[in-house]
Order: sequence, then structure tokens, then C-alpha cells
Amino acid sequence: MRQHPASFSGMHAHAKSVSPIPLRNDCITLAILLYATLLLSSCGGNDKAAMEPRAVRLYQVSSNNNFQAARHFVGRVDAVNTVDLSFQVSGRIIDMPVHQGKFVAKGTLIAALDSSDYQLAVREAELQLEQASRDLERTRTLLERGTLPQANFDQAETAHKLRKVALVTAQRNLAYTRILAPFDALVTRRLVDPFTNVPAGAQIVRVQNVEEFRVHINVPENLMATLESPGRLMAEAIFGNDSEHPLPLKYHEHETEPNSVAQSYRVTFSLARQHGKTILPGMTVTVRVSEASNRPDAMIDIPQSALDSDAEGNFRVWVYQPKKSVVTAQPVKVHGVTKQGHALVAGLSGNEQVVSAGVQLLHDNMPVTPFNGF
Repeated sequence: MRQHPASFSGMHAHAKSVSPIPLRNDCITLAILLYATLLLSSCGGNDKAAMEPRAVRLYQVSSNNNFQAARHFVGRVDAVNTVDLSFQVSGRIIDMPVHQGKFVAKGTLIAALDSSDYQLAVREAELQLEQASRDLERTRTLLERGTLPQANFDQAETAHKLRKVALVTAQRNLAYTRILAPFDALVTRRLVDPFTNVPAGAQIVRVQNVEEFRVHINVPENLMATLESPGRLMAEAIFGNDSEHPLPLKYHEHETEPNSVAQSYRVTFSLARQHGKTILPGMTVTVRVSEASNRPDAMIDIPQSALDSDAEGNFRVWVYQPKKSVVTAQPVKVHGVTKQGHALVAGLSGNEQVVSAGVQLLHDNMPVTPFNGF
């Protein structure tokens, strides 16, 4: 029985010889390795996420969003000029092939007189010139022989020249028996009937130059300042209710004297002739006038969510570059808000795609991909 205490003492001494410190160190080492593994795994995941392009929602900026001076005026279509054609000689009209309301090309026959008498006048002038030529040759021969005074020769020479003039006059009068269209014209009215005897200068046919049209509007005096730089204006003609297909107008001229009653100024635009579309002088048209959207200071409306600001508080938008699939910052100036809640900004050309959401998370040349929905 005395050996038990000795045995118990030995076990106690053995237990005391086994220290708990190595075990504790092993646990700490294991925990550090486990944490490092998790940390490296987490870092690798972030790098992979950073390499993936961010999906962004894009807004297409269009020149149709241009807010500049979109004002509408009632205009009137007019021809470049209106001319009453006439014969420069008298006679009986035997041909008038044109019809009212039809277009004729330059050089087309409008009307013709009976030219019989004028053809005879040309033949008579030719014969008289031939006789004058023979007389001149005979007097020259006699003058060289010394049998004819110089004065007689001078008279024969003058008579020959007069016969030349008479022939030219007769030929010109013959040409005057035909009226040709002086330009591409619209025949608006026949003022006389065929087979009518007309004196020289009588108005025969009224035509209008429609190689292009003129569109006139009257603008108030507060808009005349914009005409100092016509390139700033963008004008379009809207016929009827076809506002989806406006026709471009080009500034031509403006009057500097106001209307005495309305105190407005007449502004004229050029409209190219539209093949396949009926446009006639005298028609009314709606003219939409705005400032050109390619101006650097033209205002474009965009969603307010597309606005961002830099560290100095200056506004900017993020423009998507489709070739590189990145976004770049574009400084803009904010001029107000539309009734629809869009921001009015200047600094865009009108054909960009801008990010319209989450702009605070972007930076220059950041890879992105357009978000097309779920």
C-alpha cells in the first residue's frame, strides 16, 4: 500500500514535465496560416472582380434634344423671281405649247409668232447686202484706176456697212418671234390665247423661277441679333403636319427696315427644289428656327442622373467610347432644368452616349459594358 503514493508522485512528476506551451504555439501557427489563406483568397477574388468591366446604363444624346431657340414662324413660299415674258416684235401667235401649272426646262419653247414676214425680211437684207458688196467692189476698182472720186467710194462703203447692219437686225427680229424659257420655270399663267395678234412688248406668259424656292418669315426685333452670325441658325420647313420630315432651309438674306405696323423684319431662306414633293409658290409653311446643335455652347437636355462633379465641384458627364469600351470624363456647363426634369447642359456635340446611372463610381478610361437589361 505504500507504493501507491510513490506511483502517484511519479505520474504527477511526469505530468509536470509535459509543458502546455508547445501545444499553444501550434494552435496559434495554425490559425495564422488559415487567416493568411483566407486573406490571399479574398485578394485574388477582388483582383478578378476589378478586371471585369462594370455594367452601365447609357443614354443616347441626340441633336434632337437641342434646346436652343426652337421657335416656330408662319412662312410663305415664293419663287426666286416672277417674270412676264413678251415678244420684242409684233405678230400673230401660232404656237403656245406650254400648259399652266407645268414645269419647263431652260430653253423650252414657250410661244412662237408667225415668222413668215420676218424670214422674208432676212432674205431681202441678204440680197441687199450682196448688191452692196458688188457695188463696193466696182467703186474700189474705179478708185484704183483714178476714174472715181474718193467721196463716191466712201458712200459705197457706208452703204455696204448699213446693209450688214440691216441683215443683223432682220436676223435678230426673226429670232424674237420665239420665246424660250430663260430658266427652269413653272408656267403660272397664260396671259393671251393662241392665234392672237399681239404688239411688241405685250405680256404673253407668266413664269416663275423654281430652280429653288424662297421662304419668307417675319421675326421680331429681339431675334435680329442672331442674324449677325447666320451660321448659328438652323431652319427647317414643315409642310402640313409632317413634322417628322422637315426640309432643311439655308439663310439667304434679311431686310433691315422693319414692317411699319408689326415692327418685324423679313428674313428669307432658300429651299432646294424637292423632286417628288409638290411645293408651289404661294404655299404657307411652318418654319422652325433654332440654333445649330454643333455649336460648342448649344444646350442639350440629358437626365440629371447623368451629371457628376469632379474634386473641384465642376460638372461633368461620362461619355462611353465604344471602340475601346471605356468611359471618359467630358466637362459640361449646367444652364437649368427642363419641365420634364432633364438638365440643360452645354459642352456636348449631340451624338454621344453618356452614362445615366452610378456615375459616382466611375473614373477615366474605366472598362465598362453597356447594360441591356436583365
